[in-house]
Amino acid sequence: MIKKNLFIITISIMVVFVLAGCGYELNEGEEENEDLEVDDAVSVAVSDFSLKDEESRLLLGTSSQGGTYYVWGGGWAKIMGDSIPGLDISVEVTGGPVTNVQLIDQGEMDIGFVTTWLGGEAYEGIGWADKKYDNFGSLFPMYPSILYLYSLQDIPIETIQDINGKHISVGPPGSTSDIAGRAVLDNLGIETREISALPTNTQVDNLKDGLVDANFAVAGAPGPFMLDLEATHDVRHIELSDEEIDKMLEDYPYWTTYEVPSDMYKDLDEDITQIAFWNVAIASLELSEELVYELVKQTFENHQQLLNVDPTSKDTLAENVIHNGMPLHPGAYKYYKEIGIEIPDELVPPEKND
Repeated sequence: MIKKNLFIITISIMVVFVLAGCGYELNEGEEENEDLEVDDAVSVAVSDFSLKDEESRLLLGTSSQGGTYYVWGGGWAKIMGDSIPGLDISVEVTGGPVTNVQLIDQGEMDIGFVTTWLGGEAYEGIGWADKKYDNFGSLFPMYPSILYLYSLQDIPIETIQDINGKHISVGPPGSTSDIAGRAVLDNLGIETREISALPTNTQVDNLKDGLVDANFAVAGAPGPFMLDLEATHDVRHIELSDEEIDKMLEDYPYWTTYEVPSDMYKDLDEDITQIAFWNVAIASLELSEELVYELVKQTFENHQQLLNVDPTSKDTLAENVIHNGMPLHPGAYKYYKEIGIEIPDELVPPEKND
């Protein structure tokens, strides 16, 4: 649909995704993922939707190459191309949620992946946003990302208050774990000795080597980096108190919580509550209601295919639309209403509010 030159790498969804398992810096706190292929043994539901010529080529903004957004987007784009005859969605490497919102606003992207936090702030024109970005609507929920705060059991840190005077690391500069980790420390009045912004693999190595005392990281459930770390070290998962969580959610209304079950990690003795951010797909309001309706419909009708792309897709369920955080695109709203999902008032598109 869009033919403008972008300062990003266009990757056709028709290629085979072959990514290196290391050597890149993950953006937006995303974890490396090597499950890249759509299982051809599982049949794709094919639509009889009549695609308009001007909407046959779309651009999808993801994140850094190799991150979950990139992998998830590559698989999703291929499924959509297989299920909607004539549709070609090109997957774009971008800086993540903030960049995706900005590119859609500039008319240089059709669809993008965002966290409800950064996307919500964009829609309201608060936080990082320099203005109100409202030329997009949300499509479907993808999966939640957890803000992990962790250390090793031989380091005397049991609560976030114990981090006072310690050396802490957050994610790469500008990543979700960088911004969110610093927000937690600032909001709760924690004064560290030093804060280092590092990619996830370097964070883990520095913790093992005693160069940092604790780390913030954003990843799925479970987080691959955490499973790897637990295989060689005894990990301490640091949980915020109810009062601390309430304070964070009051000041950051687009944040939420996630119950991490004790059986997810071997070093957890009981369920714990962690800060979390839902990831969602958004689309330009320039896309037709009919096309967006079909994209959302085919996403859910091909759920098994998505699971073969990335296991985080287990949460890509229609009932989880309540976590979208931003008003729906009219086409998405039509689909959810049609299947009987009750839509919270804050998600109803402005033009659908009587």
